[in-house]
Amino acid sequence: MAIETVICNRKKIPKLIFGTLTMAPIQRNMTAEEGGDIISAALAQGLRWIDTAQMYGSYPHVKDALDKSKIDRKELVISTKSTAKTYEMMSAAIDEALSAMNLEYIDLFLLHAVRSNEDFYERSEALQAVIDAKHKGVIGEIGISTHSTKFALEITGNEIFDWYHLMFNMKGTGLTDGTLKDQETAIKKAKIRGAKIYAMKPLGGGYLGKEAEKALQWINRHKLIDAVALGIATHKELEMNLKIFSGEKVSESLKQELAEVTKKLLIFQPLCIGCSLCAETCEQGAITIAYGKASVNTDKCILCGYCVPTCPKFAIRII
Repeated sequence: MAIETVICNRKKIPKLIFGTLTMAPIQRNMTAEEGGDIISAALAQGLRWIDTAQMYGSYPHVKDALDKSKIDRKELVISTKSTAKTYEMMSAAIDEALSAMNLEYIDLFLLHAVRSNEDFYERSEALQAVIDAKHKGVIGEIGISTHSTKFALEITGNEIFDWYHLMFNMKGTGLTDGTLKDQETAIKKAKIRGAKIYAMKPLGGGYLGKEAEKALQWINRHKLIDAVALGIATHKELEMNLKIFSGEKVSESLKQELAEVTKKLLIFQPLCIGCSLCAETCEQGAITIAYGKASVNTDKCILCGYCVPTCPKFAIRII
């Protein structure tokens, strides 16, 4: 059975998206060559959508894969994102993505990790830069990503956006300001006007790892979801994800092997200066500052790694 397909930037491609976050410097810190090997293996096995972001630092991994792959660029969808807030910064972010991955155009460009309406309005110049780039043919479609259900309920009616990148999994893990039902309401609002959804965190940042097969089958079958971005950093992960999305049986040994892989956020206390930048970045409220040091609440942390690059002392790692 083949993986179901979706249309992005007029290209018909499999709905399973190769997410590059987990291989990036802010998580496993794989080399460009190591990451490129796995991405190119995924392309060789039929995947055609690669998702990255300026924040991730995974452009070199994508470029390495594109250099190695023999797949026609016209068959591929490359999506990326930026948190830039000004016109100049967003224009520079677009140029950086094009240059770093050696691309002539980007299929889908998103405003990254928008927190609220206030945050969205502060990025109005940045959005205009993306719109202008689309008019120039440098960008195919425009999207927005957010971890906030409250904001998703407000923004999914906005007709500027072709795609919404929203947190969605079978248990609602990671949704801090709304329920799974609220998130479904937001998604339905987008779908009514013809926009598309590609889900993030289908495994809840790893917390659903022991139920990975069930969680991925659930989201693969969900009628509201057009595509699913999955962070993939090993050939074993790639193998299991391809099997699940193709409707094939996964061996018990493979499921058990991957279920035993765990990650955690580590804050190296001797280096921490208690500046609170990580806490301010964390939308989950998982990081707090006490007695001049940062600490993490593992029950709230979804292992997104967005706090990692904010640390001026490089004291944070996902291990």
